[in-house]
Amino acid sequence: MTTLNLKAQHQNGKIFETPDEMLFVLQLAGSWYEMGQQYGALSKAHMEPMYQRIVQPEIDNGLISEKEAFELFGSRIYAAMSLRRKQYFQGVADGLGWPLEKAIVLDQSGPMAIYLGKLHSFSGCSSLASMGDSTKDGHTIVGRNMDWSELFLEFPVYATVYNPTDGSNGLVNVSWPGWQWMVTGFNDKGVYTDLHDGTSMGGNIVSIEKPSFLNAVFDFMAESDTAAALSARFQAARTDVAAIWMLADRHGDACSYENTIQENRQRVSAQGAGEFVTVNTFLNPDWGLGKRETQSFSLKRFDNLTERHAERAGEMDAQAMRDLFDLPLYEADGRFKEKGGVTKPTNQDVDLTNYQVVADLNTLQMWVKLPALGQNNDWVHVDVQALFTGQ
Repeated sequence: MTTLNLKAQHQNGKIFETPDEMLFVLQLAGSWYEMGQQYGALSKAHMEPMYQRIVQPEIDNGLISEKEAFELFGSRIYAAMSLRRKQYFQGVADGLGWPLEKAIVLDQSGPMAIYLGKLHSFSGCSSLASMGDSTKDGHTIVGRNMDWSELFLEFPVYATVYNPTDGSNGLVNVSWPGWQWMVTGFNDKGVYTDLHDGTSMGGNIVSIEKPSFLNAVFDFMAESDTAAALSARFQAARTDVAAIWMLADRHGDACSYENTIQENRQRVSAQGAGEFVTVNTFLNPDWGLGKRETQSFSLKRFDNLTERHAERAGEMDAQAMRDLFDLPLYEADGRFKEKGGVTKPTNQDVDLTNYQVVADLNTLQMWVKLPALGQNNDWVHVDVQALFTGQ
């Protein structure tokens, strides 16, 4: 069991150090405004460096003015948010002592980079859900790699646990400081989702006429008690950026959504399948694209996860999932590893694995690893159930 050491507290919010100096756990509780205040106050040391490294260069280099950034990716986003998200972001800004727009622009710095034509992709991620007879005890076990840029190795990773008092679901979200949208996480009902790049398939386009879908998914998770309910929310929405999302829950339901700014298409597993794999390429045949490889070798990663899982079918648990996600994609000389996995501790194509998450959706346990920070880094266990104060 990993020991979390209290680093600081603000109101009912706490930030904990973990055995990995670049991984922090935040436990927030209260109204959404109060939790925003807690996040802002506890993250000050990390938020400003993120803004100065990610957003400020865009302004300094003349790609966008601060006024335009604040309008397009601050006040425009805020105006279309749910009341929950408005209250939360106001709290974050107040906790930091920042203008509201600045806090939202940092949250939206990924879409803003796409809008400015700079970002080739969000990420080259890989996800696997194992369920039913494939697991030792019938639990749903998920594993996920967040693959992106070396730039993000400069910033710590936050596992943020939200305990709202308005009746919303408790949530955990694994992300970088200031990225408040739902990146990788699950709620206290055992419903999980994560984001994958969709721009290589759906185009580097941002629809500024739509609200932030990234933030809408946070609302969906706060209000959905099953993957089917979450899926229904995806069906009724339209995204402002191309993306791929994996959905899963403790009952063994899993699917993905391949989203362009025009439409969302669901992909489901074969009936009775014990696993579901998601990577950053469109695999629903209805697109008429055929299977298309990406710069980060999505199809190779898909095959590796499918084959390695088949070798462990019936034996999967959280430890087996961690073992599977410890397998690298490449040998040191750049060849694909025989019977390899999906993890890239170094950049040998176009990105690397910034962080990894494994979760048991039935017991609400989570493990996080930062493989690019060295061979001595190990999985850090986070007892999310204990951090959900309502549990």
